[in-house]
Order: sequence, then structure tokens, then C-alpha cells
Amino acid sequence: MCLPPFPFTVLDTETTGFVPRVHHVMEFACVRCDGGKVVDTYEVLLSVEGEIPPHVQVLTRIRPEAIKDQPNFAAKTEEIKTHIGEGTLLVGQNLQYDIGMIRGEGLDLTDREMIDTSMLASLVYPEFASYSLGYMSAVLKLNHEPEHRALGDVRATLELLSLVWERLLEMNETELQFARETFKKVGGGYMRLFDALPDTSGKGASWIAPMKNSAIAADGSDEKIGTPLENTVDMVEENLDPAFLQRIINVSAKKKEPTWIAVKNLDAQLRRLSLPTGAIAIHPRQLLLDQSSASALQEQSTLSVEEALLCLKLKWFNPRTREELPLHGGEKEIWNGRLACTESSPAYAEQFSTNASVRIIDHRQFLTILRSPSHPAHKTLTADAHIIIDDASMLEDTATKAFGHYLNADDLRAAANGNKELTSLTDLLMIWLERTRKGEDAHHITRSELDSAETAGLRSQITTILESNLPAKTHEMLTELQSLIAPTILPESMLWIECRMDKTLSMHSALPAVDLMLDEVLYKKYKTTLLVPRGYTQVLPEIVPQRRAVRSIKHDIAPHTVHVSFPEETSLQTMLKNPPTGKSIVLCGSKRVIEEIYITNAERIEDSGATLICQGLAGGQGRMESEFLAATGTVIWVLTPWMYEGIELPLGTTDRLFIESLPFDHPNQPVFTRRKDRHRNGFEDYALPRVECRLFRLLRTFCKQRKVDGDVVVLDRRLREKGYGKRIMAYLSQFEGVTKTVSATEKTVDQMKLF
Repeated sequence: MCLPPFPFTVLDTETTGFVPRVHHVMEFACVRCDGGKVVDTYEVLLSVEGEIPPHVQVLTRIRPEAIKDQPNFAAKTEEIKTHIGEGTLLVGQNLQYDIGMIRGEGLDLTDREMIDTSMLASLVYPEFASYSLGYMSAVLKLNHEPEHRALGDVRATLELLSLVWERLLEMNETELQFARETFKKVGGGYMRLFDALPDTSGKGASWIAPMKNSAIAADGSDEKIGTPLENTVDMVEENLDPAFLQRIINVSAKKKEPTWIAVKNLDAQLRRLSLPTGAIAIHPRQLLLDQSSASALQEQSTLSVEEALLCLKLKWFNPRTREELPLHGGEKEIWNGRLACTESSPAYAEQFSTNASVRIIDHRQFLTILRSPSHPAHKTLTADAHIIIDDASMLEDTATKAFGHYLNADDLRAAANGNKELTSLTDLLMIWLERTRKGEDAHHITRSELDSAETAGLRSQITTILESNLPAKTHEMLTELQSLIAPTILPESMLWIECRMDKTLSMHSALPAVDLMLDEVLYKKYKTTLLVPRGYTQVLPEIVPQRRAVRSIKHDIAPHTVHVSFPEETSLQTMLKNPPTGKSIVLCGSKRVIEEIYITNAERIEDSGATLICQGLAGGQGRMESEFLAATGTVIWVLTPWMYEGIELPLGTTDRLFIESLPFDHPNQPVFTRRKDRHRNGFEDYALPRVECRLFRLLRTFCKQRKVDGDVVVLDRRLREKGYGKRIMAYLSQFEGVTKTVSATEKTVDQMKLF
């Protein structure tokens, strides 16, 4: 291995959980190096107070009996300190976590110089989809044995550091000088690392290169969509073809009529699309870089590690959007809180002055524009524009967000760095959020909570800080917070605090209904076409008001079909006992069920040479996607339907999709509960249509990823045990293939001039 010449120690821990002093270190390992060579290797098992959670036992293979008679951390502290060494630079993968857990055991290493290999890897491997050790071990062929054990992780981290060091040696004089100047503002281990690079410059870093997309090719045919009549919404049946949207864009670009196409996830779509001449993407302001904010960051006299890495990436990759940067860890919060454009940023506003016949825009951004008459987009969003809404069955959810207010507390905390007054406010906000939610994952804020003295104090501080000179993005977030805790927000809106599994706190508000607002700002003003799932060309609950005239346009979905089966003799457990070869995705209704699957099956599946990836136990979405792609042989990925809708995998990746549980909304979800009660029969008129539309989207997602013979297997027993089961089976079965029948409505449409 090619290693830095100074003394350093790579360390790792295995723990019973994530919270210092609540959970404990049960294994510690380290390797000390000096002069580019390994000089010491150490590992030790440690007894702990309390139980080892079942999923941790499965992950690490450390059983209670293995550590029962071992000394505890306190008894081994001096020995551990000796092996770490005095004055060595500390190295680790996501090192702050290990340092925090070790500190919880009484050994404080926070004043030592340190570097994080995951952060450095995000700098020199921008092409990677994930910076987890498991993924990088697979891609880079690192020695990661035994996996999920402390010494195995240390070995893999050491080899990763070696490869990172080799890439850093490629930098030329200019690149190296800028890196050194940047990390002088950080000091500590990172400055030491870059200062240790030889002055004899390389030829230039080969890894500084633009990031590329992977567009899906569309055949030469065009989708036929008529121009809507006045005061009528066209509802066009969408099929499962992965290139359906591409063909709509292609034919729209040939027309003289200005067209705006709103899509559910612009980032994901742009990675799959190839924009023809005359078509441009309108990026949401939060995904665009504000150059003045970037310059202000570069000019800071001191930087955090994340800020320094961002400065390097901004300099080297020269991005216009967030998607052009390999962001990792806390860099995302810094982008969201400090670097993203606001509505007044020149980079955002200039998008709307560019000549184009077709503009592709994100659902939520488009709806936000419609609600704001002063938005710069209205200079080009003229009354003669044709609005096409892709994935219209998602319009309720995106409108709920666009017509409400939202604040992520972590983004505001990142923006507060270096501002004492804002930091004080953020600290008070976090205390208020925790007290108000009373430990609940989703807490509806009451009138008395809004009227409390503590809330009034927050409002007063926000008003004072808003009068100071703040970055535009910070001002925008504080304005959102001000709206969220305004005394007048109730009862016109629903208002709640949400705590996610990663303990991220956020505030939300939403209108009780969005269909009337959509009618007011969209359907009344513009010729609108909604692309809807099969069977929903007449009605979309909570999206199109009953009073609004609609016109149905149905298309034959063949040959873009998918085989769907409902085997009575197969259960999820029988499948897991003998998993099929190839790559399978399994959709389960809750994270609790997924954890049980992992505990019950992981060891047996992994011992057989197969791979099991479970949501909540294998990192975030990017990490799971990348590890699924990197794994070979038999692979099973278990996740929820809600996460799967946003999964991005290349065409030809997946062999089959198992749906273990029908994707009903959680009955206690704040918005769902309120809107269900607006219908005569909330289950049949609202809950079931949402399930059927979601099933369509799941099938379409699978069709973007499947191999040629990929199929879908639905295992939910409710299909046979509940009265609504036959309705859902009939809905799914139609995607096997359809015999074309032309209704009177379709005949009318067929006679129209279509483009």
C-alpha cells in the first residue's frame, strides 16, 4: 500500500447502538502506521451493560456469550490508548461516530487530529454512488474480512486511505496549492494530510471531471396527446413504457405552442432524459448554486471540514446544480442552508428568460410558481401555454407540500454556523420542538401550544434576527419558520412536527384540501393535461374537483406489459428460505417487518453466499442502491413501497419484484387522516384509489429497472381474504396485456387533430 509518511492510527468500533452512554462499545480495533508501514495491530472484545439488540447480533455476529467474560472498556482503556499511540493522527470511516461512542465510555479523543476516509473518498471518487465502506470495498476490491467486525473495517479503511492517497498524488501544482490554502482554514488532521503531499506535482487529478447521466433511449414513435379544450382538463392514460415521457418531450419540442411539463422528481428524470433542441430544464432554486453565497464561503477565514471539502468541490467541479457535486454527510445541510439559490438569485431567475418551446420543471416548484403572481416565471408562463403534468397521481402529495410551509431544523442549524444570534435561536427552537412533540414521531400542534409564552418568545427573536443582514437562503428559512408558528396559521391549515428515524426534526403545514386550490391556480387559467394511471381517466380524488369538466384519452398499453402473479402457496418466508437466483426486490409495509426479516433470515442467507439488503439496516437510499448494483449472485433487497418509488436503477438490473404488503397509507399519517374524512366512504373513495395509483407507479418503476423477463409477484393474503382483494387483482391483471376497445369518448378524441 502507498500510505502517508506521518504516524497515524486507523480505528473502528462495534457498538450495541448509536447513542453514547446509552449504548456501548463491545469491540475495538486499530492499526497503527508510521513511515508508510504498519507497526501495530490490535483488537479486543469488551463486555457491556445491557443487552445486544438482535439485529446487532446478526450484523456483527457478536453474541452475548462471546463477551460475557471479557473485561469492560474501562478496564482496557489504558491498553487501548497505548495501541492508538501518542500524537498519531486518527483515521476512520465516519470517524466522528466512533469518537463519540469511545468518549461515552470515558476515553476522550476529541482533541486529537483526525481525518474521515468517507469524506475524502467523496472528494477523489466523485463517480461513486455511495461512500459506505461496504460499497467501496466491493467496487475497489478492498480487504474487508471479517465484514461488519472492527478489525475487518479497519483493514478496509486502511486500504481505502491508501487509494485515496494515490489519487491525491495526482494533483498538479495549482490543484495542490488550492487544497493546502483551503485546509489551512481548517487546521488539524486535514491540513497535516495535504501538507504531507510532495511538492513535486502530478500531471493533474484525473478524477476532476463532469458527472454524466444515463438517458433511456426512446424509439421513433410519438405519444399522441391532444390540446385540451377551454375549461376542460384532459386526462391521458399513461403506460408502463420507460421512454413514455421522453417521447412526449420529443414531440412537444416540435410544436410552436409553448409547453411546460411538470415531473415528480426532476433530478431523477434528468438522469434518464435526453433533452431535444428547444427543451430546457428549470431547476428548483434549492438545487441551483448561488454564486454570491459560494464566494462568501470561499472567503471565510475559518472553515469546518465539510465547508472546506465543499470549497474544493465547488472550485474543481464548477457546478451549476447540486446534482453535479458528490455531496456527502454534513455538506448537504450546508448546501441547503447556505449555498442554494433563493427566488431572487440571478441564477434562478435567468432560467425563465431563456428561449425554449418546452420547459421541464419539478411538480412542487411549478405549483409554488402558480401561487406566486410576482414570480419571475410568469414573464414566460403565458396564458396560451399548454401544461402537461406527468405522474399526476402524485399531484396531491406535491401540492400538499407546495401549498404549505416546511422547515428542516438541521438545515437551519447548518446556516447558523458562525452567527451567535442565529445559533442561540436554533438552540431554543430545538428545545421547543422536543418539548412540544412530547416524544411523538408526528405531533399535531395545538392552539394552546402556538399561544404559549415560549412560542411567543421564538416569534419575537425571529422578528429581530430577520431585521439583520442575513444570507438570502437563511432569510428564506426564517421566514418559513415565522409562517409556521404564526398565531393565524390555525385552523386554516394542519400543523405538525415530524421526527424521522435519524432523529431529524422538521415542521410542516398543509391545507385540508388541495383540489380547489389546484383548480384556482391551474385548471382555470391554463390548458392542462394530466398523465394518469390506467383506469383513472375520469376521476382523481383530491386532485381534480368534481365540478371540473374532464376529457378522457385512453391508449392501448401493449406491448409495454408486465407479468403479475398472485400465488396462494407462496409466502414471503417460504421465498426467503429458498430465494430465487438473480436480483429480487421485496416491498414490505413497515420498517418493523423489515427488521424482523433481517433478524430471522440474514445469517442463513449470507452464509449461503447470497446478499440481503434491508432498509434501515444498510444506510441511506444511495448506499442501498449502490450495494444492490455492486452485489453479485443471489441478491434480495427489502424496503418499503414509499422508498422504492424513488429508487433509481439502470434498465436490465432487476429480475423480479415481490409485493409482500399492499401499500396503504399509514392510518395515522396527519394529512391522510384529515382528507379521508372528507369522502362519503373514505376507504373506497380515497384510500383504495391511492393504493391502486401507487401500485401503478410501483409497476412503472419496476419496468424502468427490470430485465426483459422480469415479473411481479404479489404475496399479500388480503387479496383473497378481503372484499377489496378482487378489485385490486383485477386492476393489476390488466397490465398483463389489453385488447383495445374504443369508447364513445375515445372515438371523439381519435377524430380530433392530435400532435
